[in-house]
Amino acid sequence: MGEKQKVRFKPDSPVAGSLAISTDAVGTVICRYRSLREGERAPDRLDVRFDERQFAWGVSETEFEVILNENDA
Repeated sequence: MGEKQKVRFKPDSPVAGSLAISTDAVGTVICRYRSLREGERAPDRLDVRFDERQFAWGVSETEFEVILNENDA
């Protein structure tokens, strides 16, 4: 997953519920990075913008699925 890529939370993501973001909501990746504290094998983290007021900061990329086709959104 890279910058400007369209993503949404996986249907079974507990993080989506804790952030009160629908698993149907489509977001855009702002930034992708690795936490040095978690080690080399840890999944990358994403900052994702869903709209002007909803963001997911530092969420593991394993919580998201990529939207490959605009029709999937």
